[in-house]
Amino acid sequence: MRTTFLLFSLSFILLSCGGQPSQPKTESVPLTTAESIQQLLKQADSSISPQKEDLRLQAADLLLQEGQRDLVANIINNIQAESLPLKQFAMYTETRSRLSSQRGQYEEALLLLEAPRLQQNIDLLPQRNQLTLNLLQAEILARLGSHIASAQQRIYINPLLSEEDQRSNREAIWESLMYVPMADIKHYLSSSFRGEYQGWLQLAVIAKENQGDLDLQVSQLEEWQQQWPEHPANQQLPGGLELIQELAANRPQRVALLLPLTGKLAPFGKAVRDGFIAASYETAQRGGKVPSLSIYNTEDHEDFIALYQQAVAEGAQMVVGPLEKERLRLLFDEVALPVPTLGLNRIVDYGEPPAQLFQFALSPRDEALQIAEIARLENKSKVLIISPIGEWGDINSQYFSDYWQELGGSTVGRSQYSGQKDYSNTTKDALLIQESESRAKRIQNLVGEHIEFTPRRRQDIDMVFMLARPQEARSLKPLLAYHYAGDIPVYGTSRLYTGYEDRVKNRDLNGIRFTDMPWVLEKPSTLHQRIEQEIDQSKQYQRMYALGIDSFQLHPRLRQLAEMTNSRVYGQTGRLKLNAQRQIERQMLYAKISSGRTKIIPTASQSVNLKLSTKDGVNNAGTVAN
Repeated sequence: MRTTFLLFSLSFILLSCGGQPSQPKTESVPLTTAESIQQLLKQADSSISPQKEDLRLQAADLLLQEGQRDLVANIINNIQAESLPLKQFAMYTETRSRLSSQRGQYEEALLLLEAPRLQQNIDLLPQRNQLTLNLLQAEILARLGSHIASAQQRIYINPLLSEEDQRSNREAIWESLMYVPMADIKHYLSSSFRGEYQGWLQLAVIAKENQGDLDLQVSQLEEWQQQWPEHPANQQLPGGLELIQELAANRPQRVALLLPLTGKLAPFGKAVRDGFIAASYETAQRGGKVPSLSIYNTEDHEDFIALYQQAVAEGAQMVVGPLEKERLRLLFDEVALPVPTLGLNRIVDYGEPPAQLFQFALSPRDEALQIAEIARLENKSKVLIISPIGEWGDINSQYFSDYWQELGGSTVGRSQYSGQKDYSNTTKDALLIQESESRAKRIQNLVGEHIEFTPRRRQDIDMVFMLARPQEARSLKPLLAYHYAGDIPVYGTSRLYTGYEDRVKNRDLNGIRFTDMPWVLEKPSTLHQRIEQEIDQSKQYQRMYALGIDSFQLHPRLRQLAEMTNSRVYGQTGRLKLNAQRQIERQMLYAKISSGRTKIIPTASQSVNLKLSTKDGVNNAGTVAN
């Protein structure tokens, strides 16, 4: 009976998706996925154990590939797992674990894979099954933010994979290691005693440290290659490291900064300038080579293009700037630029930029998209957006909402506030408290007497995306709790955080999850401390100092980002990559405010799992034992 229900459900889903009734097939025409599922379930219905369970698990696996999670759950919840033979139990565990993972229930997925029966007998399974389970465990660990454990798992099984899968697996190892903070990598390296694992950690340190000193990276990389000639990563250096030597030999010798140093944007321009100079000075102090620097005040020249041409004529091999959008737009109107140019803003919907124009900005769009990805990985699907009235709120709400829809989420409500006077009413209306109160009044009128009543908020949301400045957020977050939504997770961007600890004021932000740059959230580096000590009001413009520092780190590496799609620069503003429009995109740290303090949350990997590429997919090197 249950199989009949499943077949009916499957047929209904296919028809609702526009599927057409199948035509009679000859033996030479393969079955569609839907037909294969139907056939497996019919065969299971007329079979006995353990063949019945085997057929149902095969159908469940196909349904999972089609995204039919409810039907998969219906099948596997009616299988008595404890009575299954080991191989079927492994298949059952894999299917349940993948289902939990797809639902965002990563802890549950990991617990399933760590079942004692499976772990104690995994070496009795065929090698392909062992590898599949180990790769799934590595993927789930990465989803949980346990990147060192994920990398260790992949390093362990790498020798047993086929050559093609080894290449993909090495990329996944590197991605996991690049999520790990430098301090943690060094900690694990100090206690590491395993050869290949130790080599990976050493290479990760080389890649992430000394981003502004190419010469030091070159010498460290050469030393590593001599020390680890047989290391898997030496076959093809990951993350664009193979270009480091060439980048060092061809870096710009003279750089021009074109920034506003007077006028209303002067504090921002000066902070970028001082960050660039501070990073350059720190590199020079260590003995690294730095470019000679020419600085131009864009506010002193009415004709920006003439100023740009002047900088190039005076020997600039690279230009950093401008900071202002209207001046950056002028560069878009040029047919070609004579030297690589790193604009410190971002223009969209204004045509294609010239070939040598790159754009690097502290764009809120990057944060909105990253929050959407994180929330979906955390299994959120229905969002209420709270934002201020005005262009900033409208644009960034739209960034989030559009991408949220692409990721499969839905925006079930949007609330806009204009100021402190309407915070409470706006929040109350957004949570539909007024409707709850109105219902209670109608009932009270009907019964003709006073009734005890507690208002209820809307039940169709599982998260709030809040766009707010610090003072606004400190008012809005407590109001959500006051209006019965204290249990709903609240996500936001760096705009709601001042960038420095204030336990008293930030208590009102408790529970908010947000993104911000390493310069703000990580323990201050020596360079950070020096800037704070030597420059007045540096905290007020600290994110702009980070932009200047990363501009210095980026200036010799644009080719690396352009030519190696998996290449990243690990900067103070985030993990930096280049997209197809030559815009530098940032992936920032993820944090939560608790007891008025920020706490960094490990960022989950957003990569898809590695699947074995061939039927065998393994080397004949023996079994994998845990």
